[in-house]
Amino acid sequence: MLECSRFALYTPSIFVKGWNDELAKMNLGKVGALYRFPKTLIELQALWHALRLPYRMIEGMTYELAQLGHLPEYNDYSTVNRRVNELDFRLAVPQGDCMVVFSDGSGMQAVNGGEYLREKYGKKNRQLVQIVLLGDVKSHQPVSYEIHLIPSLESESTRRQLNILLRKGVPIIAAGGDGSMDDKDFWNFCNDQDLRPIIKPDRNAKYDVDCPLRNQHIKERNNLGCKRWARRNGYGHRWTTTEGIFSAIKRVFGEQIKATSVTGMLHEAASKVWAYQKLQMA
Repeated sequence: MLECSRFALYTPSIFVKGWNDELAKMNLGKVGALYRFPKTLIELQALWHALRLPYRMIEGMTYELAQLGHLPEYNDYSTVNRRVNELDFRLAVPQGDCMVVFSDGSGMQAVNGGEYLREKYGKKNRQLVQIVLLGDVKSHQPVSYEIHLIPSLESESTRRQLNILLRKGVPIIAAGGDGSMDDKDFWNFCNDQDLRPIIKPDRNAKYDVDCPLRNQHIKERNNLGCKRWARRNGYGHRWTTTEGIFSAIKRVFGEQIKATSVTGMLHEAASKVWAYQKLQMA
């Protein structure tokens, strides 16, 4: 399958050369109506939509490209909408060994869906869609994410994501995060999975008899001081990994969710994370 690259973003004729071959693979053994537009085109249009372009404008852009001879044909806005909503916004795991990941959570404002969330969950100011994201220290790319309408504990979400990645054989050797990750269950999870935790315990953290690994890190932090402990353990990478990714996503794709349905809000938030990785890998 052809990948959407930075050249494809501006010169569609690059991936149009494989248009028919890609459609042939997609339609092989398909039951029902055949696909007329390859997935690569739909991914390109999903990137445009993540950049806050309406579907009708995307139809117009695709129409003009078809008129200029860069595309064999164009799809209307309803087809673009349907196909984009069918995309699986799964992330590609960055390549490399001995991967170190950091986790963090952030919120995106549900502009049109906020009223629904408040009515559904009966809480004031329920207007944020939560994203808990794992980022790779070396590539500064998102590795995994979860999206919640009801805020989840970041430590629990991180544990679930790490479990999935480790089962797939992703070579993660260390995992860290801010104070929200200072959870006994997460420390024990790191111990069981042989992961090096990079978590900054609270200044007033007390020893816990049920968590020897955490006690060890508290003792090390107290002996070295916060700054030396952070330098030794690489805690400063958290800022460029997770904080940097969230900052870039919100700057480029915006921090507002305009969908109104539950499925739409989750899908739109996922598209922003996916589109960021696509552009960074281009």
